[in-house]
Amino acid sequence: MNTNHLALLKKVIHTGSISQVAKEIHVSQPAISMMLKRLEQEVGVPLYTMVGRMITPTDAGLTLLEYAESMLSLEEQIYRAMEEFQEGSRGRIVVGTSQVVGTYLLPKIILGFNENHSNITVDLEIRDDEEIEELVRLGTIDIGITLTPPEDHFSLRIRKVSDDQLIGIQPAYSMQSDTVFLPADIPLSMYAQIGQPTKRIFSTEAVKQFVMGGMGCGVVLKSSVEMEESCGRLQFWDGYVPSPVTTNVITRPAERLSKSVWFFLNHLAEN
Repeated sequence: MNTNHLALLKKVIHTGSISQVAKEIHVSQPAISMMLKRLEQEVGVPLYTMVGRMITPTDAGLTLLEYAESMLSLEEQIYRAMEEFQEGSRGRIVVGTSQVVGTYLLPKIILGFNENHSNITVDLEIRDDEEIEELVRLGTIDIGITLTPPEDHFSLRIRKVSDDQLIGIQPAYSMQSDTVFLPADIPLSMYAQIGQPTKRIFSTEAVKQFVMGGMGCGVVLKSSVEMEESCGRLQFWDGYVPSPVTTNVITRPAERLSKSVWFFLNHLAEN
């Protein structure tokens, strides 16, 4: 089965328009229609219907799309794995994580990894924890690093690392507000009970700015405020009892991992 035809089907179903896809990939509409017709002939069932100028997938088309996405993802994994065996090529791994982990925990880790493995490129994908689990399973992401454990943990390889804390912060001067700010990039389920009014805002960086502005206290990852605390711009707030944060490192089963991925996993274990 031609994976180019499968990729084309995926684009057409997602956009709902052959003409739009034709403009995007610079191929004529008749050529696209012909390739889709060949795919229908190959599988023996209609894959879509036309409603006006819009494409509507049949049940068979939606089923084939599910398989196509897995096949296209596997094809990408194959190309990435083969790069490691080509003379002079550079290995590549994709690490998926949330905004807060990608901002405050991973930069030092990736920098240290690059110093020891300069021939391996690390691409960072910022996603929600729920998305990361599915993308690791599909193979679109090689390594997922999340703050919440995967729901379907039986089909994945998981290693837990506790190397951070949730802590309370307050401004370096007295304030009147008793509001406690919680960042939206940390799951609510991770917080212990707080006996004061709370307000959830969009990011850890925003919480730090609000607290430094004297608008209240906050609860954030300890690693995210090391610089501000050392400079005296923020102080630890004893109104919140620090709690350990467990980081989940997620991969596919061990036999599917490339050498580059193993190198990065070993680096994570050492840090």
